[in-house]
Amino acid sequence: MIKKISLFMLSACISVALFGCSGKDKAKNNSETASKQVVIENFGVTTEYDKAPEKVVPLSYDAAQTLVALGLEDKIVGVATAEGSYKDCLPEYQDKLSKLKVIVKGTPNFETLLSKNPDFVYATVYTFGKHGVAPVEDFQKENIKFYCINGTFSKKPAIKDIYKDIEDLGKIFRKESQAKKLIDSLKQREKALKDKTKATPIKVMAYDGGEKMAMTSGQGIENEIISLAGGNNIFSDLKNSFEEVSWEDVAKRNPDIILVHSYDQGDTSGTVEEKINSLKKNPALKNVTAIKNNNFVVVKLVEVFPGLQVFDAADRLNEKIVELTK
Repeated sequence: MIKKISLFMLSACISVALFGCSGKDKAKNNSETASKQVVIENFGVTTEYDKAPEKVVPLSYDAAQTLVALGLEDKIVGVATAEGSYKDCLPEYQDKLSKLKVIVKGTPNFETLLSKNPDFVYATVYTFGKHGVAPVEDFQKENIKFYCINGTFSKKPAIKDIYKDIEDLGKIFRKESQAKKLIDSLKQREKALKDKTKATPIKVMAYDGGEKMAMTSGQGIENEIISLAGGNNIFSDLKNSFEEVSWEDVAKRNPDIILVHSYDQGDTSGTVEEKINSLKKNPALKNVTAIKNNNFVVVKLVEVFPGLQVFDAADRLNEKIVELTK
């Protein structure tokens, strides 16, 4: 994952113009809007939907989870696992996710994707770069409509990007009432989290992996998660969602807590225990507060990508922050 992220973020376009239907459309139920054309602007591309897509391929389980939450599992003809597993997702969706046909473990090439004859692909920005599945133009040539998850390419990703994804998917698939219910439930969790947390001086570093250098989180959705939890991302000044930093810079910024990403697939190998042991044995980090005090919080990769589980990560981090500030 480390190599992929570095390459994709260099090649992917980061500009976006968000475009929605008028407010009066939100008052109409699904049956009233089902026959109407839907126009969505996403990732700099304007797409018209005369009808809801029928053959859908999400390119990660967190993307698939959002579709399943909207009741669209019957439209999914295949899923790519990316760096995750359906077991990483919310319990209420695991049964349906486990029954989806896996087209590839990891990320597919374009030929594998085309073999499923999809008419819609839902994925992160990493899919559409030079080093991803295929450039946007290739999808367009094959008449495959797509939606790029907003929080993976926004200039400054925010929780509202997740709501925008769900709102747009609701329009595309004529599931607007389900989308509203899902957004409302997430907003309730966001409010509950904000009501119970307060800003603290606790410094947090996200650690995805790396040996010679550390892959960490900059201005991505994880920065928002850390702030929601009451912490301060020590690398919030980095422009990209993920960037490599030196161990000397980590030591200089001296995090109180290290947020460790847990996943078994991708370019970052090793279990969580191996990652933590590697950090502890790194001589450059011997005086880092988080290392000396064994302050690690483990989060699933799916929890720190824009989706339904971001508040789970924020809650878990907040528990540790509260513990340290008592």
